[in-house]
Amino acid sequence: MSEHMKKHPIKAHAHGHSLLVTHHSKTYKIPQNIANQYVIETKNKVKKSKKNKLEITLSTLFKDLEHEYTKAGVLLRGLRLRENLSQIAFAKKINITQANLSNMENGRRPIGKTIAKRIEKAFGVNYRYFLE
Repeated sequence: MSEHMKKHPIKAHAHGHSLLVTHHSKTYKIPQNIANQYVIETKNKVKKSKKNKLEITLSTLFKDLEHEYTKAGVLLRGLRLRENLSQIAFAKKINITQANLSNMENGRRPIGKTIAKRIEKAFGVNYRYFLE
């Protein structure tokens, strides 16, 4: 076995620097070499806070995500993940097929007012968030 295969892969991250990322009162420690894979260009979008920390807006961070998917689709997927449900379980709760749910999450199908109201009834969120 070659020498580089003998090292444990987790130890490869131990010698580098880590970033501390805070989101919704939780702090995550992410290895610098992993974070480097997710660098985004922010030139004028980054600002300094009063504590001299760099801040970036969520809309800037997820700009590419909203272009690939619709905003309503991202919200729908976020709700499903928050509830810790599979697409099948979530679809059953709002009385649609899993295929339709997948199409809505991926922005290939609009959610519509009727389904948005079912989501509101099942999960207690305002249906207007899902209308575009």
